Amino acid sequence: MYTRALMGGDPAKRSVVQDSPRVILTTRQLAGTAVLSAIAAVLEFLPIDLPFPFFPRLTLDPVGIPIAIAAILYGPSAGLVAAGVAGIVITARGNPIGASFKFTAEVATVVPLGAALYFSRKGLAKGGIALWLAVFVSWALAIACRVAAMTGYNYYFLQFFYGIPEPVVMGLLPLIAAFNGIQGLINVIPAYLVVDRLPPDLKPEWLTKPG
Repeated sequence: MYTRALMGGDPAKRSVVQDSPRVILTTRQLAGTAVLSAIAAVLEFLPIDLPFPFFPRLTLDPVGIPIAIAAILYGPSAGLVAAGVAGIVITARGNPIGASFKFTAEVATVVPLGAALYFSRKGLAKGGIALWLAVFVSWALAIACRVAAMTGYNYYFLQFFYGIPEPVVMGLLPLIAAFNGIQGLINVIPAYLVVDRLPPDLKPEWLTKPG
């Protein structure tokens, strides 16, 4: 069902389908990013966080899902913008330090996610095993980058911002890594499934596949 979009298809539909993520977002991409950023902002205000069972001071939330959708649809730049909006909202709520942690975590997730899907577009277009291999690699890269980035960020800035002794921080890092791995899965898997179920004319062309 996606062959027309991939090969050329209806010119009217192709006019609203983006061929690839761009560093400079088009007007349509900016509009879509703004909508997804607004959704992330609303989710940030809703009391739907779940305490991480092994370290309740950390909470799992769905804020990263629309941010990841932006990165998948429009590329890493869109994910960066949406993550920035979420960070601004958290800052406005009186938690600039928490905003810096959230922004870093989301950027470390969505930039590699969007980039990996773009560079895997040939595998995505083939469908079948090649598609799922490309998808799983993008998920793994996004989660690995998030875990690595936040392990380093927490190591330095838990000591800097909160004065937590280094031995205590070292003991917390495995729990923080596990938390970020789970949060990364919560972000990227639903995001991809949402995008995959969009009509072909709403998907980026590089994410369509023959069927």
